[in-house]
Amino acid sequence: MSAEYAVYVRVSTDKEEQISSVENQIDICRNWLERNGYEWDENQVFKDEGISGTLFTDRPSIQLILRKAKAKEISMVVFKSISRLARDLKDSLEIREVFIAHNVRIISVEEGYDSHKAGKNDMAFELWSLFSAQYSRTLSSGISAALAAKVRRGEHIGKTPYGYDKVNGFLQMNEEEANVVHKIFDWYIQGWGYKRIMKELNFRGIRPKTISKWQITSVQRIIRNPIYCGDFILNQYTVIKSNGRRKQIKNPREKWIYFKDHHLPIIPKDIWRQANKDSVKKRSFTPWNEFRGIMKCKVCGSNMIINRSVKKRSDGSKVNWDYLKCSKYRRGGVYGCINHAPILYEDFRGMILETLLSKAESLTIRLKSHVQKKKEAERSQLIASKEQNSKRKDKLLDLYLDQLINKDEFEQRRREIEENIVTIEDKILHLEKREGMAQDIETIREAFAQLEDREQDLYKVFSILIEVIRIHPDKAIEIDYTFEESVHT
Repeated sequence: MSAEYAVYVRVSTDKEEQISSVENQIDICRNWLERNGYEWDENQVFKDEGISGTLFTDRPSIQLILRKAKAKEISMVVFKSISRLARDLKDSLEIREVFIAHNVRIISVEEGYDSHKAGKNDMAFELWSLFSAQYSRTLSSGISAALAAKVRRGEHIGKTPYGYDKVNGFLQMNEEEANVVHKIFDWYIQGWGYKRIMKELNFRGIRPKTISKWQITSVQRIIRNPIYCGDFILNQYTVIKSNGRRKQIKNPREKWIYFKDHHLPIIPKDIWRQANKDSVKKRSFTPWNEFRGIMKCKVCGSNMIINRSVKKRSDGSKVNWDYLKCSKYRRGGVYGCINHAPILYEDFRGMILETLLSKAESLTIRLKSHVQKKKEAERSQLIASKEQNSKRKDKLLDLYLDQLINKDEFEQRRREIEENIVTIEDKILHLEKREGMAQDIETIREAFAQLEDREQDLYKVFSILIEVIRIHPDKAIEIDYTFEESVHT
């Protein structure tokens, strides 16, 4: 028989025993093919080496096979076991559906699975996929136990923190960086805030470990991290899969595993406790922002947030002063963006309300159809842009597989394309959400009517009537409405 098949092989690590399993998988598939009258073709073997099976979107070879299936370049795919295909139930079934939809026969040698014999609605594949997914979870638990054992021995797991070097698996103090950590804690205990410390570090030309400039969050993490007093927390975070991508979430405290005196501390425990004793009190209150998601910095495109400053009156009472600030500038100062001239939130909200109410007076019934047409045109443009990026991703894969670009360049360009796709998908989702809100309020005219009640939370109303607000550093404002062209104020 002609070689219209593909052999898929995957190993998840680069360890010697795993590398040898590549040949093992190939031999098993070759034996099945030759016993069933197929001519062996080495060029039909596709490998994903050193890649986890829990996220098939990151595996170039399986993506290539799926493309070949869609292009009708193959009629059969053979692999050692379903666990080699995928270890996530959803991914496994999704891959199977693509193959079945394009009349590609599926052979899993180890389970004796043959889609031609099983039919389209068989449960065998689903059961084996379920077992594979459960094995992945069991394996993950085993890995977690092994990591805990390493931590108990004093080894470090994860990224090397600032102030330390990792030598043979153990943390060793980096004297130069440790001195900086001491300065950070000293300044903080003296009353310096995160922002002032960040500015001082950047002014002195002190570089962080992995990024070019210090940010407020990087200073905060050092002060809050118990690793600097010699303690280590395991199982603080969990990686979950969301929309085909990995996402890190923080576990509740009761799931944390705390190892005291795990390694040599940079900061004495009493000093660390002193810096962290008021951590709950020092958390700033985040004011309610009715323009969240639609209020952007004109310079960098980041969200504008509400920054709260508390001032004391002469009589001892306090007053809150809420003003708008670029979130990127808030995190990184002048190294992040530009400081905007202060705009009080209440003044800004009042100005937006007055602008919208003035438009309500000349509102006509044509608004609804105008908005719908604009949404449809925008959605079509977004979908076309997403398709264009998907094609770019496919071409990039071809360049990599043809060895016209190296792995680093492939990964960098792939990440850029995927970030573009995620941004486009977010915009499409925003359109859909806005449509859902419009159905709740029924008409834009009714949304305008709700503006009369100035005291209520107008987040939904603003989201329906306003596409985006861009704020310039000099207080100038651009407003893109959902029902007409942009306006500068």
